[in-house]
Amino acid sequence: MTKDNVVLYHGLASTCSKKVRLSLYEKGIPFESKLLDLQKFEQHDSEYLKLNPNGVVPTLVHNGQPIIESSLIIEYIEDAFDGPLLQAKDAFTRYKVAYWLKYSDDVAYKAVYAPTWHALKDRASAQLSQEQQDATLSRVPTRERRDRWKKMADGGYSEDELADAYEKMNACLDYAEKSLEKDGPWLAGEHYTLADIAMIPFIDRIKNLRPEFMESDQYPALNEWYERMSKREAFQKAFNFVDDPRYAELPNF
Repeated sequence: MTKDNVVLYHGLASTCSKKVRLSLYEKGIPFESKLLDLQKFEQHDSEYLKLNPNGVVPTLVHNGQPIIESSLIIEYIEDAFDGPLLQAKDAFTRYKVAYWLKYSDDVAYKAVYAPTWHALKDRASAQLSQEQQDATLSRVPTRERRDRWKKMADGGYSEDELADAYEKMNACLDYAEKSLEKDGPWLAGEHYTLADIAMIPFIDRIKNLRPEFMESDQYPALNEWYERMSKREAFQKAFNFVDDPRYAELPNF
């Protein structure tokens, strides 16, 4: 039997990277780590863009084949590898899992994006000279993404933009709380699934950026779910990642 070769290109603090690391650890899949420094824009290096033309992390390379987009990656991992079952068997619960994966991409990711990069703006702006920054950003494949990265490198987001993001954070917490009250103990129902893996990085990021949002008694079911999630061995490994010597030089939160 041919041994699987699994390489993960990822960011230490990246929520989407944490999602994929968590999936790999839950399935018990050994992988080679390639940590990128996102504030140095290493995800825009020409060699990396050959693997992921979007210039984002993570990218999973399985037996030489690159797989991109974090929610698609964790579905691929579930299909391609043995290990604990992280997908539902019945059609309706599979639909709920798929919905949470879409929600994590379309709603939760957008809620934490601006506050995350605003928190890292000083480090990002200090990494490169203006000339280096311009050269790096010229490799970003779309104007929208170029403008977004330049905004982060040049000083971050306005108070109004951050306030809008905080409203979206609270909406995510409200929705997760109601879903757990209705369908719990896990997001898609009785069993731990990819739905929980997809959402925990964003709930964790909200907790780290704005701890007061979850400290109230407004979210009892969500806080209980978070407590269970954070005690899992795979969570500890994925979120407090130290299996790469570069971890000590990169920010994580």
